[in-house]
Order: sequence, then C-alpha cells, then structure tokens
Amino acid sequence: MSTPGLIPSPEDLSPSCTPALPAPKVNINSLMARDEDLGLTTEEQQELETYQSALIILGPAAGAVLVCPGNQDNVADEDKCPYSSKCPLLRARKAPADRLCPIERKIVEERFGAWCREMETEPDTLNESNRVAISDLCWLDLQEQRCLHIVDKGEQARLTVTNPKDVHPETLLPISWEKVIHPNVELLVQLQTQRRMILKDWMLTPEQRWKKAKAENKGTGKDLSSKQSARADLLRKGTVSPQV
Repeated sequence: MSTPGLIPSPEDLSPSCTPALPAPKVNINSLMARDEDLGLTTEEQQELETYQSALIILGPAAGAVLVCPGNQDNVADEDKCPYSSKCPLLRARKAPADRLCPIERKIVEERFGAWCREMETEPDTLNESNRVAISDLCWLDLQEQRCLHIVDKGEQARLTVTNPKDVHPETLLPISWEKVIHPNVELLVQLQTQRRMILKDWMLTPEQRWKKAKAENKGTGKDLSSKQSARADLLRKGTVSPQV
C-alpha cells in the first residue's frame, strides 16, 4: 500500500480495490449553442427549422443547392449561373436573389426520393450508411445538371474550348491556339464514374443485380454470354439449326 496523500500505487487502483463508477451520460443536444435567443419571428423560426430539417434528412446534398444570384444584370456570360440560358425565372426577370435556387431545390428533393425508392426505403427511416450513399448520388445528379447546362449553347455545345498552345517568348502573348475537350465534359466523365462506383458498391447496377440474384438462386443464369455459350454447344451437337 502507498503512503496516504501520495500518488497511489497500481495495486491501489486494481478493479478489486476501486468501485466501478457509472459512465456519465452526455446529452449531445446540449453541447452546441441554442437558438432560443436569436429574436426570430415565427416565420423566420419556421424557415430556420425547415432548413435544419433539410440538412438532417437530406444530408450533404441539401447544402449543395445553389444560392440564386438574381437577374444578373451586367454580368459576363462566363460568370452567370449554370442555368442562365434556360432558367424561366431569369427570363421573366424574377430570379429570387440570395434565396435557394428553385430548380436545384426541386432536383435534390425529387432525386432523393427517387434514390430512396431505388433502395426500397423511406427518407425518415434511412440508416446513416444509406443516407450518405443517397446524398452522394443526389450531389452527383446535381453537378451533372450544372455541367450539362454549361455546355448547352454556342461553341461550348461542341464540347471543346480554344486554349493558347504557344506564346511569344518575349511578350508572352499567345501565337497559336488549339481545341481541347471542354473541362465540364471531363467533369461529366468523372461524375458518371463516381456514380457507377457507388451503384456497384450497393449492388444496384444491372450486372451486380444479376450476380446477386444468381447467388441467391433467384436468377436463371441466362445472361447474354451464357445464352450464346449454350447455343454454341447446341450447334456443335447439331440439335439446333443456325439462324442467319
């Protein structure tokens, strides 16, 4: 035993000598600052709660929705929002500046519901792994729409851009140019690859679904390659007439 008042020895701290203390319970809802004292009106409080619910239920996809830049007067085409060439609100000069873009808000809501149906679940009963996957898929859908709208007119619709190839060694001014693949086309390929990887992880591609059904003895195993192989065997045995 150690001398009273000094640092206890390991023997004094053994389970047989130290009574087990219950683990303290932590209320995670009390860790962050509250919003009761923000002085909000009823309408403002409702808007805040709606946005909070969107972030909780829709996950990161809710935070990806574009903030509308308004009617964008005296703004260069390359600096306008991705939907500027087709947005009905912008054409009517009623774009809601500094509010969530109605187009992207609708895209996220509809795509989230569609992916939930694809995974045979409901938004309010999602486990977190499903919520993250669906939110990522919605984000990819959203970015894909932006890329497609950016390359929807003029020279950009040709999916190429003209970039300087060589510059003058003294003035550094371009002296020759070349056409290259539009950056948004390359982004589209990356987005589609990411989507395909997520669907493959969740066994949602046609190939993965067929493999899953076959493993569960629910499939017939008659994919295209299997059918061709079986027909070739029959042809070799002379039991089936070749069809031209």
